[in-house]
Amino acid sequence: MLAIALLIGLVTAFNLLILLVKFKAGRYGDLAIDVLSLVILTAVFGSTVLGALIAMVSSFTISIYLLIFA
Repeated sequence: MLAIALLIGLVTAFNLLILLVKFKAGRYGDLAIDVLSLVILTAVFGSTVLGALIAMVSSFTISIYLLIFA
């Protein structure tokens, strides 16, 4: 359980740092997609700790993809 909590914290921190980078760079479209995907994934998977981890990793992956390819 501790490993899951640490992983959630780490992924959340990196995800928020990517959102901050996009905000400072003026990439508001990517930022809106990232925040919307995080909200939707959290609503779908966030009812359990493992679901929250799935939502955060999925959102992080989407953020990385948009940062590199958009």
